[in-house]
Amino acid sequence: MIFDVQKRLLRRVALALALAAGCGAASASVLHVAIDTSTFGATSGYIDMEFSAIAGAPLATAVVSNLVGLAATPDIQWGVDPVSGGYSFRNDTLNLLSHAATFGGIVSFDLAITGAADPGAGYASVFKVAAFDGANYLGNFDPATGALAAFLWTPAPVAGASGDVLAAVFDDSVTLLPEPADWLLMAIGMAVLVLALQRQGLASPRAANRP
Repeated sequence: MIFDVQKRLLRRVALALALAAGCGAASASVLHVAIDTSTFGATSGYIDMEFSAIAGAPLATAVVSNLVGLAATPDIQWGVDPVSGGYSFRNDTLNLLSHAATFGGIVSFDLAITGAADPGAGYASVFKVAAFDGANYLGNFDPATGALAAFLWTPAPVAGASGDVLAAVFDDSVTLLPEPADWLLMAIGMAVLVLALQRQGLASPRAANRP
């Protein structure tokens, strides 16, 4: 189930991607995401991950693996399937993966997003990562969603091709490998994307699981 607010947000995200498309896009691949938790001003908390899309979007899957710096067992594992070395999210299922963590060092994971083709190129899926201390989001997060970083994936127009990824990083504690020098981190695309994220927040399943 995807809430109406998510639909409105992701439609705006799709517009942001369309406006920025002339700058080039990163092909879907395995991305290494590292978060320096020493900047949060808290000794412990949770790292939250979610994956969502507009209703009717082609099926997409986000797999996180090689998790470092997190508790061995998730605090919340809702709508997420365990796979070898990590967890798998579907964009057609409301989900939340939350791991407890001791802050002060580096938390990291690998992210790979794949999915069915979309000849109309009208949809986008969003994977977001946030830090939470049990009461508040941490870091220099997006005020609408709580995200430290969001990864937007648009399907390829034809079967067998790779989709494209746009990374929106809101906190300098987040670094990505490979470096996003050729990614859509250009001023126009980011300005439109940030505006969209700030105007419409994603309805989070966290509210139903932890105060």
